[in-house]
Amino acid sequence: MFTGLSLSFGAPGLVHLRGGNGSGKSTLVELCSGYLLPWQGSVRVGGLDASSPAARSGRRICRTQPALYPDMTVRDHIVFTSRCRGIDPKGGLDRAVGLGLEPWLDHAAKTLSTGNTRKLWYVVCTLGGFDFAVLDEPFNGIDQEGVEKIAEELSGWAADRLVLLISHTAPAALAVTADFVLDRTLLSGESWH
Repeated sequence: MFTGLSLSFGAPGLVHLRGGNGSGKSTLVELCSGYLLPWQGSVRVGGLDASSPAARSGRRICRTQPALYPDMTVRDHIVFTSRCRGIDPKGGLDRAVGLGLEPWLDHAAKTLSTGNTRKLWYVVCTLGGFDFAVLDEPFNGIDQEGVEKIAEELSGWAADRLVLLISHTAPAALAVTADFVLDRTLLSGESWH
């Protein structure tokens, strides 16, 4: 539990947030997602309460653990998510191809390697327009070419929106504008601004 924690990240930019196991990184992701409500205080995204539907439409959350439909193909995941977002799936399919997923577009998610599963999860989680994105360890298990491509995309997004990257390390090519460390002392009551 965070006590007395006050954070404010302004757009645009890429904020790298790191910390040891148990420091509250995943808790912060869930607070930003609006699915975990604070016991006290508030969490605001773009000036809106994080749990509001309006905040949800302008935010993307990419959690560490992929949650895909095992029997749906890569293409089906992207088309389905694009339809849910009201966008043309071509952009997502192009991004998947750029990440090296073209040979697996018609393969079921359950047949993908760990790295390709994570690439698909990343693409699906970040489809459509948004003002704020939270990505929790998006580089884990991904090949160097994929890491470079994702770093390039995140740096591009950071030019006109806020990207919060939660990661133990950040690729050298990533254009980080601010670097913060979550510490276990924050869990016991110290304030961090």
